[in-house]
Amino acid sequence: MEFMRGDINEFIDTIAGYKSTISVGLGTITIHSSKVPQKVLEEYNEMIQDTAYNLELHLRRIDEKLAQLTTEEINASDISLNLEDERDVTKQCLRVCEDAKSYIESLETRESAILSNSFGSATENDMQNMFEAQFLTRQALEKNRDSFAEIIGHLQKRLESQVLSGSKNEKERLGLQEDIQTSKQCLEVCKVASEISCQKIFRIGEVVADGDSDQVVVTTLADLFDIRKAQSKGNSAQLVGSMTEEALRHLTEKRYSSRFAALDTRSADVVSTSSPSVLETRRGDYSAGTSDEEQNAVPMIRRNKPSPNEMRKRAMASGAKSKHTE
Repeated sequence: MEFMRGDINEFIDTIAGYKSTISVGLGTITIHSSKVPQKVLEEYNEMIQDTAYNLELHLRRIDEKLAQLTTEEINASDISLNLEDERDVTKQCLRVCEDAKSYIESLETRESAILSNSFGSATENDMQNMFEAQFLTRQALEKNRDSFAEIIGHLQKRLESQVLSGSKNEKERLGLQEDIQTSKQCLEVCKVASEISCQKIFRIGEVVADGDSDQVVVTTLADLFDIRKAQSKGNSAQLVGSMTEEALRHLTEKRYSSRFAALDTRSADVVSTSSPSVLETRRGDYSAGTSDEEQNAVPMIRRNKPSPNEMRKRAMASGAKSKHTE
């Protein structure tokens, strides 16, 4: 069996591509009218990429058939017209996929803006989920960007081949140039959205340490750490900054894990909420805003109070003296 100079399998693939395009369009309508979770968006984005790939492959086959018709010395004008119509339909399906991708990217950009403004009222678990969703969004944007780059390269090669073959089909060359411009615009949208999604700002209103407390307020999630007011009162020590997870683990081990440390770990207050900016204050009031200076913080050792280990040693020594006296 033949259809458009192809077998039944190619015909089935063509119908499947059209059905996938319809599914993409319906998915866009669904996203417009309702709120969907991140996992559904990822599956929808993957379906768009698969559909676009299959349509590109089908478009390439149509071009090969048209090229074969021009080389054969037969009167195949009807078939040529049908193939031209099929190619136009395939291009329209590709535009549907591009529109769907652009809409998803606009959602992701808007989500990044919402995330940056909602940190103040979010809980720790909510924030972790937000950053995880943002990370997955960035991965999807990078995949889309790479896909658009490949499509642009393919379209440019086709355009060059059309230019070399002469001015037989000016309409197709203009269409290719339009497709290339559209793909470049989509690629630019991906780049901008990816840059926006990579920027994170963590905001805290006020951080106060008082008494004999040892307070640590750090973030391993944000590029910018914005604290309206940081204050250390009395005999307290305070560490405020942004660092990597590895640096935070190292700091925790050095500052709190040793039982021979001079710091009073019972009053330690650690708030952990990834760029290396650290600021430590103790004794007195200090107000700090956003800090982006890189410096290594060495915890200051306070010996105003003996450690629990020293107190045990003194008790043992006192007991030994009293026995000796008796």
